[in-house]
Amino acid sequence: MQTNQEVIVVTGGASGIGEACARRFAQAGHRVILADVNVEGGNGVTEALRRAGHDAQFHRLDLASEDSVSGFASHVIGEYGAPAVLVNSGGVLQNAVRVLDMDLAEFDRLFQINVRGTLLASRAFGASMCEARRGSIINLCSMTTFRSSAQVAYTIGKVGLKALTETMAAEWGPRGVRVNAVAPGYTLTQAMQARIDSGQRDPNAVIERSALRRFVEPSEVADAVYFLCSDQAAAITGVTLPIDCGWLASTAYLAYASQPE
Repeated sequence: MQTNQEVIVVTGGASGIGEACARRFAQAGHRVILADVNVEGGNGVTEALRRAGHDAQFHRLDLASEDSVSGFASHVIGEYGAPAVLVNSGGVLQNAVRVLDMDLAEFDRLFQINVRGTLLASRAFGASMCEARRGSIINLCSMTTFRSSAQVAYTIGKVGLKALTETMAAEWGPRGVRVNAVAPGYTLTQAMQARIDSGQRDPNAVIERSALRRFVEPSEVADAVYFLCSDQAAAITGVTLPIDCGWLASTAYLAYASQPE
């Protein structure tokens, strides 16, 4: 990013990591366009940003619909031209399920939104970025990108997004577009807190197995996203950066057969 007031598009901006990213870019003085299927949440975040003096707007977006994605992209590009940044934060979570028990309709839904939706948004905005010969795209992977998980459909999708990130980085790099991903660990978003409150996640298990003995904060993921889009990361493309409070390192260390006495 060269100057303030460049356009930043954030899908999934109504809550969680997407909301944190929208706030981070807005605080740096950029024009932020949030998109989400959650209209109430998206309007709430946008109004809060505007009250704080930031330039923000919200659009309803259904990542499962190709027409919705193409219409949204056409509107933004027609109004502002190619955005400087696209943050593909839109997606849905999954609770643990065995492969033999998983409803394939759930698998199809997660793939359609998390993977195909990211691809649709990247293609819709990436074409204009390539034409402008500049831009940065950030995809949302996960620590399940690197480790198997009982979140079967979610994990498969996040592994696929790493490959998509690398493929787009290789294809679009010669045209000035950088593509990276972040892989958050257990992040204390609204959705995570809801799962803790409902007993679907054990916070103590997360804390005990993380090297830093805590959850990741959404703002910390947003800071990493902001860095990857900045001029300070101009030579970085095609990477998937874990932001997990050391969960990947710590769980591997603790699982090893030999431990110091």
